[in-house]
Formats: sequence, structure tokens, C-alpha cells
Amino acid sequence: MPPADDSSTRDAQPAQSLVQRMLRETSRFAMLQVLSSLLAWVAHIALARLLDRRDFGVFAICGFYIGLGALLGNGGLAATLVRRRGEVSREEYQSALTAILVVTLVLAAALFFGAEWIGRRNQFSESEVLVVQAMAPLYFLGALRLVPYVRLERELRFSVIARIELVAALFRHGVALGLAFAFGSVWALVCSHLVGAVLQVVLAYAASPGWVGFGWSWRVFRPLFAYGSKVQLLTVLAYFKDNISRAVLGVAAGPTAVGVFDFALAYIQIPVVAVNSLARVQLPVYARFEATDPMLHATLRASMRTALLLGVPLLLMLALAGPDVIPMIYGEKWLPAVPVAWALLLNMICGLVDSPLFTFLQAQGRAGLALIAFGVWTGSTWVLALCVVFLAPERLPLLGGAYSAATLGVTIWLLRWVSRYLGRPATAGLEAPVLAGLGASIVVGLVRWTGAAWCTPLVASGILLVAYVACLYAIEGRVLFAEIRSIVTNARRAPAKPAVQGVEE
Repeated sequence: MPPADDSSTRDAQPAQSLVQRMLRETSRFAMLQVLSSLLAWVAHIALARLLDRRDFGVFAICGFYIGLGALLGNGGLAATLVRRRGEVSREEYQSALTAILVVTLVLAAALFFGAEWIGRRNQFSESEVLVVQAMAPLYFLGALRLVPYVRLERELRFSVIARIELVAALFRHGVALGLAFAFGSVWALVCSHLVGAVLQVVLAYAASPGWVGFGWSWRVFRPLFAYGSKVQLLTVLAYFKDNISRAVLGVAAGPTAVGVFDFALAYIQIPVVAVNSLARVQLPVYARFEATDPMLHATLRASMRTALLLGVPLLLMLALAGPDVIPMIYGEKWLPAVPVAWALLLNMICGLVDSPLFTFLQAQGRAGLALIAFGVWTGSTWVLALCVVFLAPERLPLLGGAYSAATLGVTIWLLRWVSRYLGRPATAGLEAPVLAGLGASIVVGLVRWTGAAWCTPLVASGILLVAYVACLYAIEGRVLFAEIRSIVTNARRAPAKPAVQGVEE
């Protein structure tokens, strides 16, 4: 038998090495991100006890302007450089960095000199106006990270990025807790974020050294911005949709109301954040199938169904247990957030399926439709929220209801469009977890209606979980257990070894 040609083997080895490196870096990045999230949660609990609701509200309002400026200043250039095929030239780095720094200079000056207007608009005290001005340098610090972060991402050194952010987070949380314990003011949050941002820049250049300098070429910059601006537009729309309270609630109700609403949003959205993190995995999977392939419908259905099966009971349990859990962990001053969390509940349940649906649109080459849908979602949320904010600013649950109403409308429209696109009902299999959640809520309501003293919020959340499982079994019977067995079997099955072309066994 003639010897096998090993040229294809040599070609396959770098590809396999690249895949292995990506898997290794991604797994390390994920583990470090989980650790960083746990640290942030612990620090948030401590800070929630040490600082006032107004402190969080003032910082959130200032953070809105910082975040918006960072998005506008970046212009999607970082995403463009990361996605660019081939090597990024020094001239491209220089043009991107120079453009971002010039824009951030203008934005920082506008924020610094417009601080009094922002303060008056959001009912700040004189000392709180200084907070706005003190946060202006964050524009520059974010821009200076552009080059080393792009280089690290292009080199697939995600674990290095995660370590940088973990170290910066440790210092940021340490400074915040120390200052909050000693002085107990919003300056604990401001100083800690400045320290963390400076440390991120220093560590980023230590990991990927080399200053590219300044330079400008319209010929080089124009194609970078043309692509990046389209990518960034969806991010800007999402930012406006998710930060309505920070943008306008302070004007009508003051920083304390912003702090309470943001706390409720962060508390109730925990399961949805976990679902959104799966978008990176779902995108390439959806992109592999044509619309006529039954596997595309099955894959999308499985993603949405799994999110609802797990997310619906978790969301209901969080809302039910709030009156016990929130004062126990965060302090009694945050109890006004409980009715707001309930009002946001429908918004979060819809969010469990919205993330897979928007990922589906992008993977199937419908990015334009996704942008239109997101624009309608953002616009309708703003219209309803503005009506609430200026007609009944003190009734924060109504603002949560505005979020839920807008999200429900967009979710129904997306499900109908996807059903037409696939030629099959996209809602197949989604009814059971929703009906089970509704049935379990009715059971808990009946138990609490009897006035049983033992049915505390924590006990009620436990009853809901048991009732949810019972209702789900009553609706689906053996179908659910068959799906669970299939998932367990596939998880235990050893992955097949990749075949190397040109090598005989």
C-alpha cells in the first residue's frame, strides 16, 4: 500500500491546534468570568448595606452618560478591528485610536462643563454635581484600552483579558468597600471605578505592550467606521432600551427612585442574564441550517423551551421570595423594590425567548430585520415609559409594567414572524412551562388566600416549585421525562474524535 500523503495531515494540525486553543482560552475565560461575577455579587451585597439608595441612583445616572459616551465614541471600531481578516496595520490602529480619543475629548469636555445642567435636571445636590465631573476621565481610560484589548482578542488570549478584569475588579471592590465603610457616600463608587479603570489600562499594556502612536488617514478610517457604525447601532439601541430609568426617571422622581428601580431590575433579571450568555453558542448553531431544514426549527424550539422550563419557576420564586430574601441579604431599605420586581416579571419571562429569537434572526442573515425589531422595541418602551414617568413618577411598578407591555408585544410579533419563516409554529412546546407557571401561581395564591401564617414568602416559593413540577407533569406527562433522559444520554456520550484527512487507521 503506498504511503499516505501527509500534506493534508500537516494542514489539519494547525487547524486542530487553533480549535484546541480556542476551547482552552474560552473555558478559562468562562471560569474567570464566573469568579468575577461571584465577587461582584458579594461586593454588591455589602455595598447595598453600606450605601444609601440615593448613592446608587446618583452613580447610575452618571454611569448612563459615561456608558453612552463610550458607545458613541467607540463607533464600533473595536469590533471592526477584531473581526478584520488579515493583520491590522499600524495605520489602522493609529486612525482608530486617534478618532476615539478626539471624540472622547469632546465628550469629556461636554460632560465636565454640562455637569451643572445634568445635576439640576436630575435633582442632584451641589456635591453630587462634582461626581459627574469626576467621572469624565473614564472616557479617556476606556479609549486607551482599545489597542491592547483588540490585540489580545485577535490573538485569542481571552484568559489574559479575564485575568486583567478580575484583578481590576478585586481592586475596585476593595476600594469601594473600604471607602463605603469609612465614609459611606457615592464617592466610594466613583473612586473605585477610577482606580479599576486605570489598573485595566496598565495591565492591558503590560500584557500586550507597544504604543502605536497617533495618526490619521481618512482612506483608512472610512471603511472601518462604515462597518463599525452598523454593528454599534444595535448596541446603542439596546443601551437606550435598558437604561430608561437612568436617563429620565431621575428628572421626575430623583436619584433615589433610580436606585430602587435599578436594584429591582438587577434582582429579577438573574435568570435572563444566564440565558443571554448562551447567545455566543447559539449563533453558529442556527447559522448551520437552512430555513427548510427541520433541524433548525427543532434547535430553536429546544433553546426557547429549555429557557422557559428553567427560567419561569426561577423568576416566580425570586419574585415570591423577595419580601424575605431582599431584607435578609441586602437590607430592609430595599423592600420598595419588591413590587417593581413583580411588575418586571412578564418582561423577564418574555426575555427568556427574545434572546434566542434575536440570535436566530442574525444567524439567518436577517440582521436588518433584527435591527428594525430592536428599534421598535426600544421606541415603544420609551413611549410607554415616558408616559409613566411624567404622569406618575412615584409609581415605579407602573414603569416596570411599561417595560413588560412593550416586551410582550415585540415577543408576540417575533414568534409570529419566525413561525411564517420556518413554516412551523415557533410556539410549539412553549405553552407547557407558561401554563405550569400560571397554575403554580394560582396554587400559591389559594394557599396564601387562606391566611396561613406558616406560608411565608420563602415557604411560598418552595410550594410554587413543587406545584410547578406537578402542573408540568400533568400537562406533558411522559414527554418531559423522555426529553430529560435524552439530554442526560447525550451529555454522557463521549464526543467523537475528529478524523484527520489523509491518515489511514
